[in-house]
Amino acid sequence: MQETRILVIDDDESICGFCQSALARLDNVSVTTEYRGRQALRLCDSNRFDLVLTDLNMPHTSGMEILKRVKINNPDIPVIMMTGYPTLDNSLECMRLGAADYVLKPLLLDDMLATISRVLEEKRLQQENRLLRHQLEKKSSMGEILGASDAVNNVKDAIAALADTNVDVLIWGETGTGKELVAQNIHNNSERGMKPFVPVDCSAIPPDLFESEFFGHERGAFTGATQRSLGLMEYADGGTLFLDEIGELSLPQQAKLLRALQERRFRRVGSREEVSVDIRLLAATNRDLKEEVKSRRFREDLYFRIHVGEIRLPPLRQRIGDVELLLGHYLDVFGREMNRLDRSPSDEVLDLLKAYSWPGNVRELINVVRRMLALSKRKTLSMDDVPEEIRAQLGAGGEQGAMGGFLGEKARVLARFEYDYMSTILRNCSGDVSAVARHAKISRQSVYRMLERLQLDANNFRGELNDV
Repeated sequence: MQETRILVIDDDESICGFCQSALARLDNVSVTTEYRGRQALRLCDSNRFDLVLTDLNMPHTSGMEILKRVKINNPDIPVIMMTGYPTLDNSLECMRLGAADYVLKPLLLDDMLATISRVLEEKRLQQENRLLRHQLEKKSSMGEILGASDAVNNVKDAIAALADTNVDVLIWGETGTGKELVAQNIHNNSERGMKPFVPVDCSAIPPDLFESEFFGHERGAFTGATQRSLGLMEYADGGTLFLDEIGELSLPQQAKLLRALQERRFRRVGSREEVSVDIRLLAATNRDLKEEVKSRRFREDLYFRIHVGEIRLPPLRQRIGDVELLLGHYLDVFGREMNRLDRSPSDEVLDLLKAYSWPGNVRELINVVRRMLALSKRKTLSMDDVPEEIRAQLGAGGEQGAMGGFLGEKARVLARFEYDYMSTILRNCSGDVSAVARHAKISRQSVYRMLERLQLDANNFRGELNDV
């Protein structure tokens, strides 16, 4: 766990010494003391500390100046004032400027330690509340993994099994299959769900900034390093670090990362002090890392380090039964966003999209939905709304191409299956659309669209025996 860093400022060196020895009684705390006013201001500017304990009345730099300086640089750092001459005006002014509390001189050991412990606990709770709100917002925006196919259910089962553990996980999948969504779901459903989830696009980090980005740097470590900066691993402390496209890292970068992952320890650039972190690693790749290891483009030891748990994501072409569900979901989502409400595909469009191979997977499907909505002028999406490259690939232009016979036959088979399937479920559920949606694992909106397309009336099945 990362240590708590406390800065004590007082022009009386004996007070600094007393606080230094007293605070040593707290667990995992490091203390820096300063009795010189100008040097104290420079320390406040460094943004290195988790709490500041400062005297109010000092000859060269007042505690009010210290308080203002800290709150300008980082409002989240609590400041506790020490004073031997408390007045109502001073107390009110300190609180107005953002002081967390104050302690009276002469300092009483138990009172001082109790105040500092309480303020640090309040800060921790505030951070956890912010993280909780952030994670809930993130979870809502990311959404759940959509699909009712066996392939998707297998992924959901794997997420449930691995979320309860603390092992590192490697997520395989083509571009656009939702690797970050899977990583976010693992994190959200783990015991770290209320802690940070830090995603990193490994392909976007310049080689010369790799160490600074991952491990952070100290002030003055290189030109332009005007203050201490925490690295991505330190930001993920207590939570999850997600390395997307880890196969894009160079061999030197892999070597530096391996040691940090093995030890969960590293040094910031420009520092001799080691920092320990408690992180869970999730990594993703669209490459076959086994082949990369054989080709000596990926370190074998790093491969075994990250490859403890494994989830393989199916491409959309292997779960084509989910296309209609995904299509309905994103038509609803982006229809509201783009003021294109209640749009639905014609049978011809739906059959075409089911026959398409989706090389860009779900990400491509999302793009296609947005493009179709942007072009659509009617409630029912027609072939004219489908991107030309998809129609051209499947020979579904103005004239029937080579795939026309296949599409027609596939449409007839699917229509027969859908009609028989929905008729059976409607009968078993006595026409209850909500029960049908639960049984079929699709949304009510998708059920209504399918019933309309198949010309089935749920009311005709009401009162029949429910066998579900």
